[in-house]
Amino acid sequence: MSENTDKALVLGGGGVVGIAWETGLLAGLASKGVDVVSTADLVVGSSAGATVAAQVFTTPLEKLYKDQIEGTGAPGPAIDVDMGSLLGRIGQELSAEPDPVKARKSIGAMSLEKDRVPEAERRAIIEARLESHEWPEQLVRVTTIQADTGEFKVLDKNSGVNLVDAVAASCAIPVVWPAVTIGGNRFYDGSVRSGTNTDVAEGYGKVLVLEVMKLPENSDVKDIGDSSQVKTISLDETSKEAIGENPLDPDASPAAAKAGYDQGVRIADEVREFWD
Repeated sequence: MSENTDKALVLGGGGVVGIAWETGLLAGLASKGVDVVSTADLVVGSSAGATVAAQVFTTPLEKLYKDQIEGTGAPGPAIDVDMGSLLGRIGQELSAEPDPVKARKSIGAMSLEKDRVPEAERRAIIEARLESHEWPEQLVRVTTIQADTGEFKVLDKNSGVNLVDAVAASCAIPVVWPAVTIGGNRFYDGSVRSGTNTDVAEGYGKVLVLEVMKLPENSDVKDIGDSSQVKTISLDETSKEAIGENPLDPDASPAAAKAGYDQGVRIADEVREFWD
């Protein structure tokens, strides 16, 4: 096991309710004096986690949590999509093709079939969620996938990509939201490779992972357990019930945020022991 003392916080995907739960959990931890945000040397965000990663360095957690509870944050439309069927379709594509890059390319073709809303309209939604549109000084990495090649891409402040575009790309769930144009190519949701993409934090001594959804991981996802201490926080039963079946239902966000907060309070001592 590595003696490295650098710490990474990994925020996984999970739709708008995932944003709410992660925000609540981080706020609950902070309320008990466990500040994993400002003490992290790296924050990795995939899909919902990319939004949270971009928000937490510019907006106080207390305000982010209050916005989730009171529904006063940037509005997001309810999406009438059978997520069970969609995730099943994505899972079939991943399992049918042994080459993970080819599988993601196939899913990329799905993401390019038809834009349910214009790309600019979706970008405006992401833009409204972020108080700052500049990358934070802290090291934040956002995951995404190039649609026409299936290549996994990690974006940060040195990538030459606007933060809004990076977050929008990471949040571009295939079939639900349009793939995002960056540098002439289009990119979609990084959580299709892995719900958390924990291996982006390879080389860090301690890695704290917030996992909203357990998704099948591509075979090119590395196990970093031999080189890093990894602790994964998943939904407890109360949080699962609060989130419900549709991760894109904004009406479930207040309950998801409250459940996350309460879970954060309950596990604060356990996380402190790991993190400190």
